[in-house]
Amino acid sequence: MSQQSIVLVGCPDSGKSNYVGRLWAALQAGKGLLQRAGMPNDITYVETLCEHLLQGAFVARTDRNQARQDFCVPLRTEGAEPTELIVPDFTGEIWQDAVKKSELSVDWQEAIENAHGAMLFVRVHSNLNVQPLDWVTARDLLTNVGNGEQETEIPTQVVLCELLELMQARLARRPDGSAPRLSVVVSAWDRLDATRRSQGPMEYLIREFPLFGGALSDVDNLDIKIYGVSIVGGDLSDESFRLDFQTKALADCGWVVHERDGGWHQEPDVTAPVAWAIGGALS
Repeated sequence: MSQQSIVLVGCPDSGKSNYVGRLWAALQAGKGLLQRAGMPNDITYVETLCEHLLQGAFVARTDRNQARQDFCVPLRTEGAEPTELIVPDFTGEIWQDAVKKSELSVDWQEAIENAHGAMLFVRVHSNLNVQPLDWVTARDLLTNVGNGEQETEIPTQVVLCELLELMQARLARRPDGSAPRLSVVVSAWDRLDATRRSQGPMEYLIREFPLFGGALSDVDNLDIKIYGVSIVGGDLSDESFRLDFQTKALADCGWVVHERDGGWHQEPDVTAPVAWAIGGALS
């Protein structure tokens, strides 16, 4: 069986663990572009993520001191041999250290270099998002990242730019010579009002993280697609929504927004960002 790996990139509280739990629910139900051909290597890990969601609570931030728990599951598509999807367990703190301290172990560097694609997460209204600086200050700050000169919290948009640059430098070209794929996932998309959602996730990134939005438009060695993702379709802190959510199957909740035919479209398939990042590897 062949193996295809996707690295999940993002700061703490950016939605990576919650997405993995919701991805597994979709694979269990067989609802999406990706179909499982077997069970994960560690069913306890993904079932725990789902259990949090089924109880009406989002998954807490991953403890960086716990044992590494990669998510590995066999997948299949029509007319193709089964392949094993591997999602290495990168905690948000690992990515923060990669930016703040220029520290990333050889093992993790190799995991990126061997990946078939990546997903970069940023969460709407996260309490851990550090507000953007003005363009001039942020650009100056980038020159000091990793030099021990930055004492204050680095703005989220600067961290995102550094992670984007890391993906540009480390992700290898695909076997057919095409550029590696990066899905940019704006999680908790449901937390925006209808007007802002209608403008699409790229407009959101440009407005909230202008330095990062500009950097995305200037990348020429990655194939990038932007997604807005709601893993349950609403806010679990809202009691009315939570009670209604708990009457439904997890695989029937949530949705993805992506650009198609010149406009932004909402679809129920939360596996879409992974399926696109893998691309031709499964076809």
